[in-house]
Amino acid sequence: MAPKKKTRKAKSAAGLNAFILAGAILLCLLVAIELFNLGWGSGSWLGRFSLKWTLTLSLVYVPLLAFLGLLATALYFPQRLVKTQKHFFRFRQGLGKWRWPLLIFVLLFLAWFIFYSAWGGLFMGLFTRAFLFLLALGLTTILLTNHKTQLFEWRSLLFTGLLAGTVLALAESLVLVTDYPFALHWSEGNRLWDYSVAFGRDRYYYSGAEPIFAWIDAGRQTLWGLVFLIPGTPIWLVRLWSAILVTVPYALLGWAAFRPLDGRHEQWLAAGLWSLIFLNQGPIYTPLVLAATLVALARRKPIWLALPLVYLAGHYAGLSRFTWRFAPAIWAVLLSFGDAVLANGRLIWRDWLHALALGLAGIWSKGLPILVGIVLGLFPFLAAGDVAPQETGGAGGTVETLQGLQAVSTHQPFLWERLFPNDIYAPGILLGLAFATLPLILLMVYLIRRGYWKTVFWQQAAMVLGLGALLIVGVVASAKVGGGTDLHNMDMFLVGLVLVAAVAWEGGLAARLYSLIGEAKIVRWLLAGVILIPAFLPMIEGKPLELPAPERTQFVLERIQNKVMCARQYGEVLLMDQRQLLTFGLMGDLPLVVDYEKKYVMDQALSGNVDYFENFHADLAQGRFALIVTEREALQFKKADLESIGDGLIEENNAWVTWVTTPLLDHYESVGEFKDVAVELFMPIERDFDCP
Repeated sequence: MAPKKKTRKAKSAAGLNAFILAGAILLCLLVAIELFNLGWGSGSWLGRFSLKWTLTLSLVYVPLLAFLGLLATALYFPQRLVKTQKHFFRFRQGLGKWRWPLLIFVLLFLAWFIFYSAWGGLFMGLFTRAFLFLLALGLTTILLTNHKTQLFEWRSLLFTGLLAGTVLALAESLVLVTDYPFALHWSEGNRLWDYSVAFGRDRYYYSGAEPIFAWIDAGRQTLWGLVFLIPGTPIWLVRLWSAILVTVPYALLGWAAFRPLDGRHEQWLAAGLWSLIFLNQGPIYTPLVLAATLVALARRKPIWLALPLVYLAGHYAGLSRFTWRFAPAIWAVLLSFGDAVLANGRLIWRDWLHALALGLAGIWSKGLPILVGIVLGLFPFLAAGDVAPQETGGAGGTVETLQGLQAVSTHQPFLWERLFPNDIYAPGILLGLAFATLPLILLMVYLIRRGYWKTVFWQQAAMVLGLGALLIVGVVASAKVGGGTDLHNMDMFLVGLVLVAAVAWEGGLAARLYSLIGEAKIVRWLLAGVILIPAFLPMIEGKPLELPAPERTQFVLERIQNKVMCARQYGEVLLMDQRQLLTFGLMGDLPLVVDYEKKYVMDQALSGNVDYFENFHADLAQGRFALIVTEREALQFKKADLESIGDGLIEENNAWVTWVTTPLLDHYESVGEFKDVAVELFMPIERDFDCP
């Protein structure tokens, strides 16, 4: 090697060592500060620390200092650790197959610590969580590395990152599996009720002849509702089914989109796990994932089979959300172009016809009517003279006319500030999306620029235009009031990236993966970002469930049941919230009142639907309901400069207080408040009965 190259390599290594040590010192310092602040004020045994916290900090600070000392020695005085390394390498080789059980134990312990132990609810600091993640990642990487002279390998690091992310994502979902009878978060209880209506109507005492109205799309309702086909389904089983639906289909999409090449089945399995943790960044509603899976399964299939698969994908997606109606068609075109270039190195007229046919199949059922409506709205003279215009119906109207589409899209305000860092989603949509997707996008750009993934102009144009359209729709949807709390509205874009990544995988990444990891530093670091960022995500806010003691839960449930039993003698009982109590038979034979379900009421409040609330206010004034079960109510309007009174959902809170809380408290009074289960009971102020 030439002297200049040796000098550059030495300087590069020295710079990397300095960067690693400085980063480790900074991280350990931030962890120490977080723990110091957490324990400060716990007692007076030492300063303002209790004896327990003094011992805890000692048990943390000493190992941190020892770790930094060991790291500095390894980086700058490696010769001092030669004997120790040899002994460790022999020990690791001697473990043999026991390395896998140890690796699994470390990852399961990390998941238990965060999601199931009391410590997980205490140590919530970002830097503490990052240190724990990196520590577990380092231990598992060292265990998995099968080399006699190297402490770790990049391949092992990336694979253990996938395993860690998978375990954490599954743990994050499974922690919600419980038989706790009340809602676990704002909408969870009523969502369980929504799911049950399709196949579990017989669970309710409902005399109406018309279908029970539930404010949910057919795609989600039927999918989540399948579990209610099992007689007597308990609440824990429904929650388990939900946990499965928000994890396993993500991996199934990856395994459908990526193909095992040249017998590399381990890479194919890893691709499915990566799809799981990548889409978990949304998260993504499962119907869209299943629609994408149908599109992925249509790849390289005969046209007679591909067309119905893509048609079903478009139809199913359109049943779920009108904003999804064009996504399967866009994905099908991107995959069709990508596969054609992979096969022939270019696009010929048959490839264009193939892509056009699949695109039309994807929009035929649900997307094409919107396009026709837009055209007829812009050029009304094209409509037949005897066709009566459809009513738009405002927010609830059809999206298959230009006026209706405009009404549905704009009936609620947009909060563009939520695209930037804010209280309810710290990084904001744009920065959060950059963290989630930029490493993958840069990796694919690198592959194209270096010629490792052969593409043509029209394929690149389709990717930019198709993914760009999905990106814009997601950004706009995220800015709408009620959104912007995470990246779930970026769903079509995230799924599109997975499908394009599958083409890039076959286009050259799979064949060159190990060589690029070994030779190209930029690829190593981009792959680390692609895997480790989504793998770490569940640790940022993950924590154990904080539920009341079973005795307290049973006491509150019995108090509510007693109030319901009494009040039903004097009028209707309305469960605006906690409708799962009806679903799972905890309210006896109480008749179902379909009106004024909480989520739907919130939607109408955000829309400012005067007509809807005229009926609601009239029912309150007339004392229609002898008892109302809902969430805790407070006449508290939020302002943007008041940081101490809420979760940042200022517009949502104020809309609810204006349209719901204020008229409710004008005519009803609280007769029972249970803060620990987020339930409050109301009865008419002017009533001639009482329920103790």
